[in-house]
This record gives sequence, C-alpha cells and structure tokens, in this order.
Amino acid sequence: MNTASFARECVAEAIGTYILVFFGVGAVHAAVLAGAQAGIWQVGVVWGVAIAMAIYATSAVSGTHINPAITIAFLTFRKFPLRKVPLYIAAQLLGAFLAAGTLYALFGNVLHDFESAAGVVRGQAGSEVSAMVYGEYFPNPAIAKAMNWTPASVTMLQATLGEGIGTAFLAFFVFAVTDPRNRNGPGNRLLPLFIGLTVSIIISVIAPLTQAGLNPARDFGPRLFSYFVGWGDIAIPGPRGGFFTVYILAPCLGALVGSAAYQYLIQPGLPARRLLKEQKTTALEVCNMQTVQMILVGGFLGAGKTTLLWQAASRLAKRGKRVGLITNDQAPDLVDTSLLALQGLPVQEVAGSCFCCNFPGLIRAAEKLRNDIQADVLIAEPVGSCTDLSATILQPLKDKFSQEFVLAPLSVLVDPVRLKEVLIGVPGRLHDSAAYILRKQLEEADIIILNKSDLLSAGELQALRALIADHFPGTEVHCLSALTGEGVDDWLAAVLAGGQAGRKVIDVDYDTYAQGEAVLGWLNAAIRLTTVGTQPDWRQFCLDLMEGLRATCRERNAEIGHVKLLLSAGEERYVANLTCLDGQASLRGGVSAAHRQSNLVLNARVEMHPGELECLVRDHLAKAAGQHVAVQIDHLQSLSPGRPNPTHRYSRVVNI
Repeated sequence: MNTASFARECVAEAIGTYILVFFGVGAVHAAVLAGAQAGIWQVGVVWGVAIAMAIYATSAVSGTHINPAITIAFLTFRKFPLRKVPLYIAAQLLGAFLAAGTLYALFGNVLHDFESAAGVVRGQAGSEVSAMVYGEYFPNPAIAKAMNWTPASVTMLQATLGEGIGTAFLAFFVFAVTDPRNRNGPGNRLLPLFIGLTVSIIISVIAPLTQAGLNPARDFGPRLFSYFVGWGDIAIPGPRGGFFTVYILAPCLGALVGSAAYQYLIQPGLPARRLLKEQKTTALEVCNMQTVQMILVGGFLGAGKTTLLWQAASRLAKRGKRVGLITNDQAPDLVDTSLLALQGLPVQEVAGSCFCCNFPGLIRAAEKLRNDIQADVLIAEPVGSCTDLSATILQPLKDKFSQEFVLAPLSVLVDPVRLKEVLIGVPGRLHDSAAYILRKQLEEADIIILNKSDLLSAGELQALRALIADHFPGTEVHCLSALTGEGVDDWLAAVLAGGQAGRKVIDVDYDTYAQGEAVLGWLNAAIRLTTVGTQPDWRQFCLDLMEGLRATCRERNAEIGHVKLLLSAGEERYVANLTCLDGQASLRGGVSAAHRQSNLVLNARVEMHPGELECLVRDHLAKAAGQHVAVQIDHLQSLSPGRPNPTHRYSRVVNI
C-alpha cells in the first residue's frame, strides 16, 4: 500500500466528514438556537447539500464514505480493503469531532443564552434540549417538547428500528446510484446530489423520532465533544442510555441490510455488461456508461510493451479519454513506471510479484486509477516473463469484477527476432524454458501483435504473418511499430471494438514455466550521480554503461532479456534500451552538461545468477563513472523470480 496516498485518503475522509458535520450539525444549531430553519425539511435540505458538496470536494481522493456504516457496507459488498477500514473510520470521527469544536467556538455564547432563557442546567436532567445540537436523542427533544410527548412516545426498540431502517435506505440508494450496471442511474456528475437528496428525504421521516443520525461518526464525534464541554452523562450514555445501540450499532446493521438487499434482490436483475453484436455498442461507449475498459498487453521481455502503452495512452488522451497505466515487476524501481510518470501519464506500479501472483494488487491499482482520475480506459502491462494470463487474470476478472471492468481481448506483443527463434528454430540464445514461456504467451493470445514492422520489408511481414497463422490458426494478427506509432490506431480500434477476452485457457507446465523465470537474474536499482570537477557527459556515461554490460554478457554467453536505464535531471532525460546480445543499445533523449547531478534508474534481466549480475552492474557503474562521477546507490535489489503461485487459476473460460 502506498503510505502517502493512503494518508491523503484519510485526510480527505476527515475533511469530507468535517464539511458534512459543520453544515449539517450547524443547521441544527441554527434551527434550535436561533429559529433559523422553518422545519425539519429545511434542516434536511441543508444536510443533503452538505453531503453533496463533501462528495464533490473529496470523492476523487477517498471515495467520500464519510460514514462508518457505509465504509463497513463497502467492505462487505464492494471489496473495500479491510486494512483501510480502521483509519477511514478514525478519520471520519476526527473530522466530526473537529467540526463540533468549530461550531462550539462560533455558537458557544448563543448556546449559553439559550440554556439560561430556558432554565436548562447543562449536564442535568432535561439538558438534552440543548445537547441535541451535537448528539442525537429519542424522541427528538425539540419535537417532544412542542408536541408534549413523553419519553415513552418513542421506545428504544422503535428508535433502533428507525435508525436501522433509515440507514438501510441510505445504503440501498448509495449502492443503486453508484452501480455502473445501473444505466438509469444519475451519472457521476449528478450522483452527489441524489445521495444528498436521499439523506434529506430520510431525515424528513425519521428525524422527528430520533433526529435521524444514520451515521455513527456524525453522532459520536459531536456527542463526545459535548461530553467534554459539560453535558457529561446526558451526552454519554444519555438520559435513557442506549446511544451505542441506537446510533452506532443500528446504522451499521441497517447499512448491511440495505446494501445486501440491493446486491441480492436488485443487482442480479440488471443487464450484464457484455459487448454483444446485437447491442451495436462499442467498448468505448460502454466506458461512457460508467464502466472502465481494461486492456492487457502481454509479451516477452524486450518486446516493446512500454513504448506501445505510451503510444496508446497518448492517442486515447487526444480523443478526450482519461487513461491510466498499470506496470508490473518483481521488484520496485521500474524504469517503465518512472518514464511513463515523467511523461505526465497517471501510472500505478504493482511491484514485488506478477499480476498473477498478486491479483489483489492489480485490483487495488485499477481501482485507485479509476477513483483518482475517473479513468475511462486502463492499460496494464504484466511482467514480461509471465504467461497463463488468461487463466490467472482474465477469467478471475470476468468472474469477480465484471461490474467494474470491461476486458478487451488479450494482446501479446512479440519481437520478430524472438518469434523466428521460437517458431522456426532460428539459432538464438534464449534458454529453452524461457522460449517455452514466449510460446505459451502467443498460444493464449486473443490478438498477436508483431512489433518493429518499420524494420521489416513487406515480404518479411507477409512471411511472419503466415508463420503465425500456421502455428496459431484463428488468432488475429496486427503488425505495428510501437516506436513510430505506425499501425497503433488499427490495433486500438480492434481491441476497443470489443470481442471476447480470454477465449482460451491453455495447459501450462508450471515446472518448465518456473525454470524459465528462474534462469533470469533480475536487478532493479535507483542511483544518484554527481559529477566531480569536469563537466558531465551524460550521453557517454549511458553509452559506456550499456555497452560495457552488453560486452561482458556476450563474453559470458549470458543472453539478455532486456537492460533499460532512465537517466533524468530536471525536465531532461536519456532513455536507453538493450534487448539482445547481438544488438546495439538504443539511446534517445538528452541531458545537458549544465546538470551536475542526475538520477539513474536501471533494470537488467539477464540469464545469469542474480549475485553475479549485481557484481557485474556495480563493476560497470564504476567504470562508466570513472574519476569524474560519484555514484550513490540508494536502492538495489537483485533476485531470481520464485515459482509462480497464482492467486486464482481457472480451468475454464468464463462467459459473460
């Protein structure tokens, strides 16, 4: 979990609850102490508008639960992470408590005058007529006084039912208007207003009985504050007790009942979000109906997936689409993530294991982007040494998250040199078990993308297309150049037009698969570089480092999956990439000599023991630096991937 990001979510929850309580409880202050509202409906409208504004202000960061009962309902039915629940609720209580303190600072003198005029002694019996501006009581003290009700007019059971039923309706309607399958819902822009109006109409019915808390944070935060400023036992446990049962337990249980009613009684009757030809609906149109299109682009190391992601995201952004990218690696400090972020693209990284083995991490990243940027399209790049994506990623997504994501057909990107090496036995250096992974990636693909078409003649392209057709009949093939962008629009049109994702579940020998990953040493490093004395030549540093690594790997006959580096200083950067022993490193960009310091992110995937790879990298860093560059390694991790252990693995295709 990103600690800084989660901290911002908690701050947003505290602020959202502060807004809710300041204006909602503030309206109760104004009504009780100054007669500023004409009745309960007017107070209810203020509550509704306050909720709407809180959602507008903070939902992009935290989702704006601002109510522990709703947080618990989302935990139970919307897969909200359990680890977030305690701090979300704590933030909500803090926001409510601080808002009560602010209101006391504003209304304290008026409140004192009200109590004096009414003969109320704070903390004594009957002082709930003033305490009601903070916590809630049953029956509503103001209504009971005006209507000459006795305490028995609303029993504890009736109060508990009132709060439970009111919160059940609230949760029911929240789930209804936020369900992407509910195409008759109000849409993202109007959603906050309708949630606010829901609270207003519930208040108009329940508030005469219990003041309509519907929210444990809204009640307990101000109630706790009132306890400390003089109301004592009148605040907690209350003149009749039962505040926990009525205003905390009942709303939580009510929210669970209301959300369950929607999930089990209404949602199953909604039309499935599938892309059928007879619907004449494209995937992008489905995105506009509050769904998120997800595109997975697989492919072996060095195939060019990151470049394709950038090309696709840039094109979709020009069409007005909000695009989020998800990268994946066995360790943090990924060049791809840093490069995409430097280009201004919203990106989340799932590090430490592949999507297959950390399926919850993929879901968290996708939901984070969906919530943060209101994404229309997500493009995810699995680890290059992974296969079996259909069984371990696509089928679980279709089975468990069809309400959240519409999947595009699985695309697998392949380098022409690797393709010939694997399919026709052109002599190469790739280990047999690593070649097995690449072949399985192609076997499960819904669409095979032949990259680097700009380097091939028309005859070569035709021959390679025929080769793919012979080995993988029926699989759609696209040729493109991720570097130049040629053919990218045609591929995008194909994946966004719909079609079944994950049409095949293949047989995979996990022993061979594990060996194919284990033959690779895996190294990620984050490094600070500082020049000493002379002006830096950052271009030469990058070339020396890349060529030194290539030459030594060639001497040791250690095939390269890829070696990537990103050297950045200010707004300038060099990007270098090496994908095989026999090629030359590509280098693009520029960093001027005016920058005396730079940051280097280096990734290497080589058929070599990780300890040996680490020594090799350290040695060539020192050689490239020479006497004129000081090298400070902030983080370096070298490893060999463990045996794949997928979170889910389906043996059949899930049809939706």
